[in-house]
Amino acid sequence: MRSYILPVALLGCALGFSLAAAAGQPEASAPLAFHFQSRVEEPAGSGQFEVVSKTVPWDPKKTAVIICDMWARHWCDGACKRGAEMAPRMNRFVAEARKRGVLIVHAPSGGMDHYQDHPARKRAQNAPKAANVPEGMAGGCSQIPSEKNATWPIDQSDGGCDDQPRCPNRPMDRHQTAAIKIHDEDAISDSGVECWNLFEARGVENVILVGVHTNMCVIGRPFGLRNMVRAGKNVALVRDLTDTMYNSRRPPKV
Repeated sequence: MRSYILPVALLGCALGFSLAAAAGQPEASAPLAFHFQSRVEEPAGSGQFEVVSKTVPWDPKKTAVIICDMWARHWCDGACKRGAEMAPRMNRFVAEARKRGVLIVHAPSGGMDHYQDHPARKRAQNAPKAANVPEGMAGGCSQIPSEKNATWPIDQSDGGCDDQPRCPNRPMDRHQTAAIKIHDEDAISDSGVECWNLFEARGVENVILVGVHTNMCVIGRPFGLRNMVRAGKNVALVRDLTDTMYNSRRPPKV
């Protein structure tokens, strides 16, 4: 398992926005050339990090994209607006990945009832039960070992709403936004165990995460970055296809 350190001291990898197939090979089976950027502490224990870039080929048949919590309606207006701007780009990325043979998992947490009869939902539910489900995969993950001595660069203790006045915690529409298309050959799940079953049945080794919010759900959900790293997958976060839930009036006020 290869893993990398993000600026927020999470194990994972920031992925440049591209999908490049090797020339002369069939599009659906050609390796995907991903441009990874990570931060590596050098020397160890110094608190000083260097940016390291590399290009890594991933087999599309062993790769999945998880779309985290791209709901039709978030409780925060600012989050809604930023998500709406990002969703069309995300849909283009997902469509290209799907075309090349990558499994697409739609994970609008709490919205599974909306999709109970969808073929993609049934695909996740009906995946063969894996014998090696990692401990803790059924629940969210609040921390992994690499974070123990790390400090978050932002103060997100107020929930992250940047609007004035702060938006009320109103009900959300947990459908996935219609701007991101769901195909019958995809999967729909907000369960870490279901995702693990799917990945084991298909031989998925590489997991790409997109969606919202990087500092909350993307890392902490049962199917999120922490759990996938903890379970031994190669994990990447698409830098241009995620958003942070952060109030710029809180430290460091950016």
